[in-house]
Amino acid sequence: MGRVIIFLLSSLLIFSLTAFNYAAEDDWGFYAHRKLNRLAVFTLPPQMMPLFKAEIEYLSAHAVDPDRRRYATPHEGPRHYIDLDVYGEFPYDDLPRDWNEALVKFSAIYLLSTCDRRGGEDTMLLYFPYIHFDEEVLKEGNAYGDFEEILALNYQQFFNQRVPRNFYRAPWSYPLNEWPELDSLFPDLSGDCATIFIENHISKYGIIPYYLPILQRNLTRAIQQGDKARILRHAADIGHYIGDAHVPLHTTVNYNGQLTGQEGIHAFWESRIPELFAEDFDLIVGRAQYIENKEEFFWDVVMDTHLKVDSVLAIEQYLRDTYPQDAQICFDDRTFQTIQQPCREFALAYEREMNGMVERQMRKTIFAIGSAWYTAWVDAGQPELGDVAVVDPSHLIENDSLMRVYRRGSIYGREHLNN
Repeated sequence: MGRVIIFLLSSLLIFSLTAFNYAAEDDWGFYAHRKLNRLAVFTLPPQMMPLFKAEIEYLSAHAVDPDRRRYATPHEGPRHYIDLDVYGEFPYDDLPRDWNEALVKFSAIYLLSTCDRRGGEDTMLLYFPYIHFDEEVLKEGNAYGDFEEILALNYQQFFNQRVPRNFYRAPWSYPLNEWPELDSLFPDLSGDCATIFIENHISKYGIIPYYLPILQRNLTRAIQQGDKARILRHAADIGHYIGDAHVPLHTTVNYNGQLTGQEGIHAFWESRIPELFAEDFDLIVGRAQYIENKEEFFWDVVMDTHLKVDSVLAIEQYLRDTYPQDAQICFDDRTFQTIQQPCREFALAYEREMNGMVERQMRKTIFAIGSAWYTAWVDAGQPELGDVAVVDPSHLIENDSLMRVYRRGSIYGREHLNN
């Protein structure tokens, strides 16, 4: 009996500590992501509810895991945005919609030779991608070579067979003789002493529309396999990224107003307004619908979102210039601290001047998340979800490690995106 009491007390203590830690780390900036995933559940058909409704707390709580991963790896940040305007003018036709084509076009190529018998090294630049923002705004002057001439050397095939599978294992380097068409142009060099280096220049400006189809396939595969842990992880994750894809400031190089003297606008738009007014928004949307072309759907979302960038920036600047200065920023008491925030009435004026843009984007997000979940289930064959089991518990290990690195507070990439 005594052992039973000790066990119960120990379990209660563990539960209490877990609950306390959860509340302590409940960052207010994550409010919108959690709400969006939660409400997306109610767009699903009854056949999906045995899993998704039953696990609604998980899907809501873990909607913020991708932001925590930004504290763990530098590869995570670019998955949350794409700076479309660095590629020129809308609709950015020079930016391929296919990932492999985009990656090959916006990666530099170097040839490193150590064939000199005197022991020296010779590095030759063969191609450096032209990115409009880098060349025309920043005046970096790095662009070099003719991309069409590079493609004529069967470069796309050489690239596709090697680089994508090594994406997270840079630097990408290969013996010259693995690319026969290029090798033939340098008869004095050999694969033993000549190396091709390929350098990624697209990720720094974000990859979200390329990453979303990958997540969609991961979720579909998890449902096919009946792996509850992976289903929930991928469902929570894709909800987060779809949310980011509906935020206009996740689609522009002026992501925090830093280029126009509007620093802080990012959190103002995507965190402050939802926190203050989301409970009054009409966020009940229709039933999820099947997505026929996933890649096209996600690109359409991002492009539609991007069209709102000018309004987001211009209206905020107008209000900064015309609204009473002493009524724009207020002090707000948070846990153990007092912080400066846009005042409630100022935030309300911003949302009204945008004609309810934040509310409309939240509605679109909820519908898109539900439709992505529903589509994955349909593509997986519409299996019964009531009896799925945890096949791979590795997500539990990741959750623990995420919390540890998140609490250390050292983030990779853009700090304002931690919302």
